[in-house]
Amino acid sequence: MKQLLTILLTLAILPAIGQNNAPQPIDGTDCSNLFFKAMLEEDAVTITGLVSADFTVINFNGQTIDGRSLQQAIAQGYIIVDSGILTGARTRTYGDVTMVQGLWNVSARIQNNSFNGDVAYTTVCVRSGGKWRVTTIQLTPVQ
Repeated sequence: MKQLLTILLTLAILPAIGQNNAPQPIDGTDCSNLFFKAMLEEDAVTITGLVSADFTVINFNGQTIDGRSLQQAIAQGYIIVDSGILTGARTRTYGDVTMVQGLWNVSARIQNNSFNGDVAYTTVCVRSGGKWRVTTIQLTPVQ
């Protein structure tokens, strides 16, 4: 009886283990869009799957933030995006590299400092090993 119960539990759990719900970008533009969607949803797990090992963000002050620090800040609630809408995207693809530039109208809090306005962004996405990853993002507030 115990053996039958173990087999049934194993069969019930296997589909859940094999299922990967992280979105897989179809191209560089999709990769960039999924990144901003994950930021809006404060989904550190999805961001982990979308960024490259050498990912960096260049923030408003010109400082760089690595991918691990960004993921931790989102997971721990230091970065909260209340709303965000992408507009005016311009995409250029050069083989396995895509650059996306546009505006992000965002309302967010970073360590209790609020920001509400337009941010110009440049996202660089690279296809490596058959998967698209975000390698760098630059964010500049529009004055």
